[in-house]
Amino acid sequence: MPDNHRRNAHTVPVVRFLTFTALGLAACAAGLSFVWCKNQMFTTGSQIKKLEGELVQLRSRNEAARTNIAKLTSTAELQKRFASGWIKLVPISGDRIVLVSSAPKPAAPGELRAVNNERRQP
Repeated sequence: MPDNHRRNAHTVPVVRFLTFTALGLAACAAGLSFVWCKNQMFTTGSQIKKLEGELVQLRSRNEAARTNIAKLTSTAELQKRFASGWIKLVPISGDRIVLVSSAPKPAAPGELRAVNNERRQP
């Protein structure tokens, strides 16, 4: 019987080898994923910084355009362009002007008025 105990003594511990191999692969995968996540964070951060710079430039260009629009539509600038002949305008004659009153005249006591309740469709 001593031969039976001796036969199992020189076997390779496969289960132990597979366990440590699996732990090693898991540690390598965790390390690689950590490095990948950090690299992704730095890449995204640089993209955000670049986009913020572009946003600042666009805002300053918008402000410059608003200033230019305000300057070109000012009464003094329009008057100057009209005087130089750059803007061609024709004066409006008096027969083309219509005055519209905003409030209706109040009804006299005892006066009957027609009422229009029709709704207009745009």
